[in-house]
Amino acid sequence: MSIAIQLENVTKTIKGRTIIDSLSFSIYEGEVFGFLGPNGAGKTTTIRMMVGLMKMSQGDIIISGHSVRTHFEEAIQQVGAIVENPELYKFLSGYENLKQYARMQKGISKQRINEVVELVGLGERIHDKVKTYSLGMRQRLGIAQSLLHRPKVLILDEPTNGLDPAGIKEIRQYIRDLAEKEGMAVIVSSHLLSEMEMMCDRIGILQKGKLIGVQSVRDWMENELETYSIELEKEELEAAAGFMREAFTGINVKQKVKYLIFEAERTHIPAIIRLLAEKELAVYEVKKESKSLEERFLEITQEQEVG
Repeated sequence: MSIAIQLENVTKTIKGRTIIDSLSFSIYEGEVFGFLGPNGAGKTTTIRMMVGLMKMSQGDIIISGHSVRTHFEEAIQQVGAIVENPELYKFLSGYENLKQYARMQKGISKQRINEVVELVGLGERIHDKVKTYSLGMRQRLGIAQSLLHRPKVLILDEPTNGLDPAGIKEIRQYIRDLAEKEGMAVIVSSHLLSEMEMMCDRIGILQKGKLIGVQSVRDWMENELETYSIELEKEELEAAAGFMREAFTGINVKQKVKYLIFEAERTHIPAIIRLLAEKELAVYEVKKESKSLEERFLEITQEQEVG
């Protein structure tokens, strides 16, 4: 895959305080990249540097081969972005809004305006005044606005903020379509971690201005040990835990009410059940307790806090 945008040791210092500390990572064409972090982690500051609303103290951002620091105009022409909320003329129709934005870029035809209208699913309401639009429709119009000049990178800061579940699902699908059908690199910043899990190909976790790591969502979900619970008679829990620790070196087994909670690979489950059956312990239920992206996110950030 071709690199669409690359951050090289990007640092931002304000009044002697390091807000963003040496960020380095790449985002590829055709992928949705999730930018995660608690409030104050530096997500919006990083996005503002990507789009030129804030200068970098050190480092550089390369967009489609162009440096934001030395060739800003060439770099920013490859970017479409909504930082926080889309700014729209509410007394104009959606179509009239897009015509105004089209005047800011050369070579945007009526055909292109119609293409983006269909792409974001506003065909039936595009000639209505924006003041009659729902929040989700205004978000979609904002995305249409940012797509007019055919950018290679789309940056969306909290695109689902304030939307109802139906609106979140719509925006999520449009974002996936843009990456898969248009080959665009889409960068999404959000606090809705469950949505990021369904939407993104990779995620980067930011905390206190530092990048903790970048990882494929699929690999993260598949490679982690799963958490399981086994239901037994209360009086047999301690004995069962002892048998499991003896047979499976390093396994962490905890007792909770009438369950044993432990982490293991899926392939170990049949052997664990056989072991308990051989010890004449009655197993009533085995259940997988998969960790959500949110739980893993909290675990990682808490580990960093302790470290």
